[in-house]
Amino acid sequence: MKELTQRLRTLLKVAEHQSFAAAARELDIASSTATRHVNQLEHHLGESLLVRTTRHVRLSSAGEQALVRFRAILAEVDQLTQELETLSEQVAGPLKISVPWRYSRLYLAPLVSEFMQTYPKVALEIISSDEMMDLVDNHFDVAIRIGHLEDSSLVARRISDQRFVLAAAPSYLEAQPPINQPDDLSHHRLLTFSYTTTNHDWRLTYEGRQHRISARSGSLRTNNADILTQAALDGAGVVVQPLWAVRSELASGRLRPVLERYRVTSTDFDTGIHVVFARENQNNPRVRAWVDFLMAHRERLSC
Repeated sequence: MKELTQRLRTLLKVAEHQSFAAAARELDIASSTATRHVNQLEHHLGESLLVRTTRHVRLSSAGEQALVRFRAILAEVDQLTQELETLSEQVAGPLKISVPWRYSRLYLAPLVSEFMQTYPKVALEIISSDEMMDLVDNHFDVAIRIGHLEDSSLVARRISDQRFVLAAAPSYLEAQPPINQPDDLSHHRLLTFSYTTTNHDWRLTYEGRQHRISARSGSLRTNNADILTQAALDGAGVVVQPLWAVRSELASGRLRPVLERYRVTSTDFDTGIHVVFARENQNNPRVRAWVDFLMAHRERLSC
């Protein structure tokens, strides 16, 4: 479309000035480019639109007839462009968002009302799930992703880094053998999160040495983070959780950190909290508004 409109505008200017050079100067293009634009139009239509002499150029009879239609086409294109630009400035319409369940409850829910007040014409649809939803197949405009990003086709803005903690309830730790080193975990009940234990192990690292603890035969596997944390609180076993998910439980002492000197993860060490969207949605005003809103509230969304 852009190339066609450029060719049409070039022909209009050549006809107006009866000169390729004058048309090129006004359009700020090379004379050879102006000539090529008109030649391409003539080749496409199979008609000569200009009569060329050594002194000037003028419209042929076919060119005069075509020019009337070309002006109408350009007027329609200009009107459509203006309408689309106006539309892009309006933040209104549906916005479908995918958010991990627990993060949505703890961190996103307190901000939803503020976003709705800021953008009252946006109709939010928030789907909370710990499953890694495919944005395109499931018709999501934008998502919050927690963990390692593998889909390079998505545009990502990092909200926060993410740290994990190994923890258990005091009642469990007091009744079980002490945990002084990673290998001790093999004698304990492990509570694991289904979506993050794809390799069926936990990883702990300290002073450059990494330990892998098999979680394949864990006492509990679930895709529900609330069930996992509640089981840990009730003394069912040891859990790996993001720090943001159990901050209050650690602060109150209901959960106690284990092997604190080790960095720990049940996924990858290079993880974070991101807002992601398809490249086709980069200029979607509702997506831009949501992303900018989240980035402006990073402190409240960070762990």
